[in-house]
Amino acid sequence: MPDSAVSMVSSAQSWLQRTRTLGPMIDKSAADHEQATELAAEVVEAIDAAGLFAIMAPAELGGAEAHPDDVIDAISELSYWDGSAGWYSHAVMTGGAVGGAFLGPRAVAEIFRGNHFQRAAGQAAPTGTAERVDGGYRISGRYSFGSGTPHARWIVGGYMLQEHGAPVLDAGGNPTMLIGLAPRDSVRFLGNWDVLGLRGTGSYDFEVTEQVLPEDFFFNAAAPVQHRGGALYRMGFMAIPCISHASFALGAARRILDEWLAYARSKARGSGMASDLDTFRHDFASATADLQAADAYVRRTFSALFDAASSGQVTSEMQLQGQLATSHAFTVAKRVADAAFAACTTRAVRNGNALQRCFRDIHAGAAHVLNSEQALIDAGAVLAGTEGAATPLTREGYSL
Repeated sequence: MPDSAVSMVSSAQSWLQRTRTLGPMIDKSAADHEQATELAAEVVEAIDAAGLFAIMAPAELGGAEAHPDDVIDAISELSYWDGSAGWYSHAVMTGGAVGGAFLGPRAVAEIFRGNHFQRAAGQAAPTGTAERVDGGYRISGRYSFGSGTPHARWIVGGYMLQEHGAPVLDAGGNPTMLIGLAPRDSVRFLGNWDVLGLRGTGSYDFEVTEQVLPEDFFFNAAAPVQHRGGALYRMGFMAIPCISHASFALGAARRILDEWLAYARSKARGSGMASDLDTFRHDFASATADLQAADAYVRRTFSALFDAASSGQVTSEMQLQGQLATSHAFTVAKRVADAAFAACTTRAVRNGNALQRCFRDIHAGAAHVLNSEQALIDAGAVLAGTEGAATPLTREGYSL
């Protein structure tokens, strides 16, 4: 392995360019392995070699610590070619970001061995338990939806801190939730990923066997202490998954638009083609404008949040805008997918085409707690000033 995965790619290339170079290979693999529950190993290795898994990891650990615009470019481009590749990758990217920024030096020495990110992914909902022991924590737990775990060397888990069988409460009276990384060989995967969309993400259920790990491998999810890196991690812990989820939606929806246009140009309707119909032109133009507006909203929001973090001026209102931008991206992506699916009729219902795969992937991604209808309802409650209202930005539990 090189000292840094990023060093394998010419620094003259933008993140969008280096990702787009991988596109045709990723696209072919997705078509060839339609029923596979994991990305092909050669796809994973190519993404790693391009430095993409470490795009959000701290620079001092060999990562790129990239600006949100670059992250959006990379994840949306991966998702354009294959929704599973984009979703899988953003889970691993998030693992590198939070692990590199918030874990202690002993953990970082293992997870970023030789300044190369060893890949981390999992599920951070607090369905496991942790008990403090000398020098660390005794942990165990069972989890669902471990996206990105098939080739990860470190497995993320959320743990509710307990003492004598009862939750340990923080100063505000809330249960203390830890996020920790366990070595892969101590985790049992249940191999039960059988789903409609995002099939290739390998989001298996898994079980972390009882073990003791040093304190360095954990951080408090409600009050993470930043040990490394800059503004990217000062935006707020939940800003990173918000960026990555929104980027997936934008890229997958962009592919839907291209597949819809290709269909309309090839499908005879009357004396011309479907693309000659006023109804197509109206609907396609509206969908294009919707998606471009969503893209602009996401980029503007996270660039402003990044700039604010650079100057130490992050507000809760800015963080709420991050959640809204993410929710809106999925609202638009679903709308675009539904319109294209309906317009492309029998083409869309046939298995083995990219349009149908994008449709399934978008709707599967929209089921995530961060992207669901409930996320918009929660955000609306905050905007309306409802007492005690909270969004997934502040609610405990999140799947990386």
